[in-house]
Amino acid sequence: MERLLAIDDRLGSRYASVNQFHKGLTLLAALMIYGLLSSPFPDSPGLIEGMVAGLLVLFVTIPVGFVVMIGDFPIYRKYNLFPVWIHVGFFALLWIGLFNGIVVQGWQASDLIRDVIPFIYLFMPLLLVPVMVRTRLNWKVILPWALSLVGIIFAVRFFIVIGIAPWEIGTRSYFDNFLYLPYDPSVVFAAVFLPIMAIQHFKVTRLNSWLAGLLMLVGGMLCLASLMAIAQRAPIGLAVGCYFVYGLCHSLKKFIALALILVFVFFAAQSQISGSFQLLADKQEEVGANGKLDELRTVFHETSDSVESLFFGTGWGGLFNDPIYGDEPVSYTHSVITFFLLKAGLTGLFLFFSYFFWVVRRALRNVSFKVLPGLLAAIVPIAVGFAFQPSYKTLTYGIVLAYLCMLHKRQEREDGNVGT
Repeated sequence: MERLLAIDDRLGSRYASVNQFHKGLTLLAALMIYGLLSSPFPDSPGLIEGMVAGLLVLFVTIPVGFVVMIGDFPIYRKYNLFPVWIHVGFFALLWIGLFNGIVVQGWQASDLIRDVIPFIYLFMPLLLVPVMVRTRLNWKVILPWALSLVGIIFAVRFFIVIGIAPWEIGTRSYFDNFLYLPYDPSVVFAAVFLPIMAIQHFKVTRLNSWLAGLLMLVGGMLCLASLMAIAQRAPIGLAVGCYFVYGLCHSLKKFIALALILVFVFFAAQSQISGSFQLLADKQEEVGANGKLDELRTVFHETSDSVESLFFGTGWGGLFNDPIYGDEPVSYTHSVITFFLLKAGLTGLFLFFSYFFWVVRRALRNVSFKVLPGLLAAIVPIAVGFAFQPSYKTLTYGIVLAYLCMLHKRQEREDGNVGT
């Protein structure tokens, strides 16, 4: 395996310019196909999802994927990117969960796959970051714009599906025929990132700055409108909070510019905004926590039946009767916390928490105004999937986590890379 990695690394060095471009292109192509033709939670993965998976494999490469999946800890450690305990934790969660789900519990293969894929998405940085560092492309710049473009695509598709224009929101909540397009993390990412970037790079004396700023504002507001159309309380509240945090952290001039834009948007779309916030208030009064506390209690009940299930969960593929859906058996929960508690028990929850907070802590180191828009935009979908929605099951949730990891990385070859 080490020889395969060395060959892969030497080929990357020999054909550096072509290889870097092609590797970057495969990941970006996977994201574009995902945004244009797939959905956040495909009911029956088919050809499109297979194409996305194939492009991701081309980007990661088979040798790197094998090193991560089979737990070749000494070789992976040479990348000098993650502590070995994170790789060990991933390996243990993957294979112990599979053993528990297949051998001990005997869950169906389709349910196993539905759990393992989002689990791998959650640990996507282990697969992506080694390749991103080796390509020497500036992924800290590329990823937020790529995610924002995917978010805009999902928002446009949403309005096409429901058959209304963005300025028609505010009268009722809409439904996109089980596609759940605005639920993708890229949508709220774009809703935060684009308006803030419009402010950050605005130059009064430059016409191209006006045009670029207008395009970014339109894209961001389009994504925010799609969230308002389905009355998503947590993403909207966190997004608005990020606008104010950015304004408070930046200069007085930027804060005034942001405030003026928000005032202009409010008066330009007063009826839509007031109608949407009334829908949010009505939803809060009607459903409150929307059954998530009942779901948490049910998960605790499921995992407390025995010592084994308490510490190791039901395994990948495990089902439980979710009170949110009238006690119908389902394989997922509405937060990553209850997901790991159900599937991997207290052990899995502890391992994931340790990994998750390591990623967040590293991203928050040496924060600057240059990366603040991307950091704020990433925190919102991460928080939403962590506690409020099953968006942790999506491809872009893993991409956002990889972006957080790249915020702390210099775009250069690490001295400890394999094959050097």
